[in-house]
Amino acid sequence: LFHSPTSLITTTKEYKAAEADMVKYLKKYKNASDAQVQKSMNGAVMVQMQLLKQISARGKIKAVCEFVHDVIDGGEKLILFGYLKEVVAELKKEFPKAVTVTGSDNVNQKQYAVDSFQNNPDCKLIILNFKSGGTGLTLTAASRVAFTEFPWTFSDCEQAEDRAHRNGQKNNVNCYYFLGKDTIDKYMYDVIQTKKNIANVCIFSSSIRLTSCVFP
Repeated sequence: LFHSPTSLITTTKEYKAAEADMVKYLKKYKNASDAQVQKSMNGAVMVQMQLLKQISARGKIKAVCEFVHDVIDGGEKLILFGYLKEVVAELKKEFPKAVTVTGSDNVNQKQYAVDSFQNNPDCKLIILNFKSGGTGLTLTAASRVAFTEFPWTFSDCEQAEDRAHRNGQKNNVNCYYFLGKDTIDKYMYDVIQTKKNIANVCIFSSSIRLTSCVFP
């Protein structure tokens, strides 16, 4: 199964500015002082990667929402992972009936979200962040898992995928990684998949199929 949305990344101009010149970017978009710029540039590579990840993630929201509508409007359930708070907030705004498992939810709210998603046929979408929803939850009511953003490690992706791939799952689990064309997303995806391929030399899960969506 392959889904190829045609929507453009809405933050392309900002992304290119950050990619071309990090110092100018920090001053223009982050209102950073010279001292703050110098401090940030001490870890320039990590700073740049994190900022590029954030800009790309915000730029994919529109296209991700279109994909989510396609899935849930067609009657299927979907597990949707985000990383940034602002991305999760925008997704929740677009899908107010969705339940969430995030750092802003208390224990009771998280349990209600899981129970609703698992047992209520009208609850089609659950939105999670990696820290709060990436481990320990069983979400076998869905066989589709979508990622708007990438965490830093392969293990975080694997744990998140496994929310649907647990005892009780009767279908193949399809995972969708949304990539922004000509962005750091492709680099992160390749890094994670390389680690996954190395791990799969020892452990192979035949019931998970990986699908990537590249935004032009």
